[in-house]
Amino acid sequence: MSEPLKIKLRTLTPLWTGGVDGKSERLHVTGIMGSLRWWYEALVRGLGGKACDPTDTKCQYDSQSPEPLEKQLCPACRLFGATGWRRRFRLVVRDTTRPDGPTGTHRPTGDRFKRDGKTRPSWYFNNGPGRGGTITVSVIPLASDFDPNVILGLFELIELHAGLAAKTQLGYGWIKIGKSPSLNVPAFVQAMQSAAAARPGDSEGLPSLKEMFFAQIETKDQGITATLNLKYDFRAAFRNAFGGNKTLRHSICGTVKDGRQASKISLSQAVNGTMRVWGWIPEDLRVPNVTRSQVVDEIKATIKIFGALKSWREYDPSQVDGATFLTSLLEKGGRQ
Repeated sequence: MSEPLKIKLRTLTPLWTGGVDGKSERLHVTGIMGSLRWWYEALVRGLGGKACDPTDTKCQYDSQSPEPLEKQLCPACRLFGATGWRRRFRLVVRDTTRPDGPTGTHRPTGDRFKRDGKTRPSWYFNNGPGRGGTITVSVIPLASDFDPNVILGLFELIELHAGLAAKTQLGYGWIKIGKSPSLNVPAFVQAMQSAAAARPGDSEGLPSLKEMFFAQIETKDQGITATLNLKYDFRAAFRNAFGGNKTLRHSICGTVKDGRQASKISLSQAVNGTMRVWGWIPEDLRVPNVTRSQVVDEIKATIKIFGALKSWREYDPSQVDGATFLTSLLEKGGRQ
């Protein structure tokens, strides 16, 4: 069995893991675990495998069933656990964080389009601040076939291009990995390929690496102001584009009305004049006469108006396959 792996993290923007009362009074391991699983599923699907939706999964393991394990459980459930099947590892978190982040009500600033000519939308941070500081995560194997390098790879992908835990659409979750073992990139990519190959399938409209983009932007806006300003700009752009299609706007930008939908675009807060934007835009938008490429172009155009685009990373099926794209995101050149 592999030895435990220790990963030290530092927050560059506040972290939000939440709790049963909706407050982030401490770090909750479940919030970190859920984020790791989400990315693992997206990578499996991006490499041609099937990963179930954990909110509506039918995966369960029956030791008496004649079906092999791979038929009963998708790759994500085999790693993270399911009914009748124990997770292959345990996370132990040493929390040395402190309260950090916005509270109260915040609005975008500057000379921005107002929806009704008078008001701008408000974003509420009424459950208290998130957490900021340092975290030590110990990855403890619980099975002989578990490789901690897989979890390290997920943390590195998040560190380089995305955000950890919840509320990434409001700027939370930008982390920096400190003193930790070096990631074996080829071994990580090979492990992900093997997981996907064990149960091939379509992404079925769920998040997939092949449908994601990753960008970094220079901005003069600071902290949470940058997040809310660009978030507002995205909403204004999609309010005007594509004939003002409300279904499309809610699908891409999120809504709390008519059935809550999370935004498919996540943004960091600005750190030293730089912020990151990433998102998942599915190929099937379920909106007539609108293509994914048109939506991505609208996102890119809005970013360029907001600030200088430092980098843009997106899967190109004419040039690379999923494994090559994943490798490029994790190589030293992928460090933006």
